[in-house]
Amino acid sequence: MPPYSTLRTFIDALRTGETNITQCLENVTNNRALRDAHLAEVQTPNAFDGALPQWLCDALDQAGMSNDEIRHIERWPAREKEIVRQQVALSIGDNRTLRYGWELQDGDAPVSDVRVQNSNEAVIIFRSPRSGVHLKTVNFGFVDIEA
Repeated sequence: MPPYSTLRTFIDALRTGETNITQCLENVTNNRALRDAHLAEVQTPNAFDGALPQWLCDALDQAGMSNDEIRHIERWPAREKEIVRQQVALSIGDNRTLRYGWELQDGDAPVSDVRVQNSNEAVIIFRSPRSGVHLKTVNFGFVDIEA
């Protein structure tokens, strides 16, 4: 969840595990033409450390992700971005569809879990620390996820 999600969006994400980020990532990472066009970079270890490449930012933007959400992803720990990159690279070779989900967890740091559903699908679950959830009273109705 990116910072400053509305309360309704936050509750829906808790209920469904879906966020705008998860939906946009599904659209972009399952786009075969885009993956093929950037195959060498997707297969390069740690290619998405730090700032995301412009082609990926553009694709996420076109998929409906806000600039704040893209910046949120850029702030993810390198190991979490690397898990996603590895799964995208594996999905190309295995012809596997990627799905994404989000949930809260009791740990201190964000964690990405990969669940291989079957030979045709893998699910990456982004797990944010519960301790990073704060309701901002100044902007009532907005939830700030610091994780």
